[in-house]
Amino acid sequence: MPQNQARWDSALPSQKILFVSGKGGVGKSLIAAGIARQQAHAGRRVLLVEIGDNSYYRDFFGLERLDYQPQATELGFDLAMWSGETSLKDYVLYYLKIERVFRLFFENKVMRALINVAPGLNEISILGKITSGVRKIGPPLPYDLVVVDCYATGHALALFQAPRGILEAIGIGPMGTQSREIESVLKDPKVCGYAVVTLLEEMPVAETLEFRAELRRILGVEPAVIANKVMPVPVERAELETLTAADPGGLGEFAKYLSAIEDRQKQYLGKLSREFEAVGQVPLVFSNDPKELVAATGEALRQV
Repeated sequence: MPQNQARWDSALPSQKILFVSGKGGVGKSLIAAGIARQQAHAGRRVLLVEIGDNSYYRDFFGLERLDYQPQATELGFDLAMWSGETSLKDYVLYYLKIERVFRLFFENKVMRALINVAPGLNEISILGKITSGVRKIGPPLPYDLVVVDCYATGHALALFQAPRGILEAIGIGPMGTQSREIESVLKDPKVCGYAVVTLLEEMPVAETLEFRAELRRILGVEPAVIANKVMPVPVERAELETLTAADPGGLGEFAKYLSAIEDRQKQYLGKLSREFEAVGQVPLVFSNDPKELVAATGEALRQV
């Protein structure tokens, strides 16, 4: 369970939430873990949350289990996995108090079928759990920072639109009240932050810009951007050109390859820099060890 570590400035809300998204395959889960590690080493009590039904971190960290209850990691932060079903169960049990009543109601086949098809219910259940510490709803969530390894960009936008969708469909009663509170938290920059991870390639950058525009429209918030797997080119351009000319069939080919990478990265960094106030960069890390990868990523993020 969480360590007794320093809290954030008491003038700020007692808990912060950071959602990390990005196009599939850009490394958002590694970046989320790196942020969690860096913030934990800065003295904050951090929970890294994986959402959905399929776990990346279970295999990545070689865990025997990863479930709803947070578990400590050797990297200084706690880790949990929250699905729509487990989040809904936690919320309802907190109010019903009696698990057999919950089972009678929610393990009924007809009721389970309705829950599975109810528009936005899984999403609002997950968001309700993520924001529960800030809203002081349900069991205590004793962390300074909750880092959410969110869905990829398209599904993430559907997640963030769920409160508004339910408000427009229902708007009254407990569900309307909860949705209104959740949406208010998501829109509050003093509480919630958003980071979008990209590679310096055409499709990820295009999707990043689309995600930013939609996030502005839905929540009125501005995400930070992190370029992942940036390859350093430790040779001056003039040297690359000299090598290309001197040995066109050997090392020259590798020099041309490095030049092409440098050109591509500069092109897309320039495009992002014109749209974002700052672009965080995390270099490509060569390691097969998960802990080394997370530690190196966290160290790079310390400079961002």
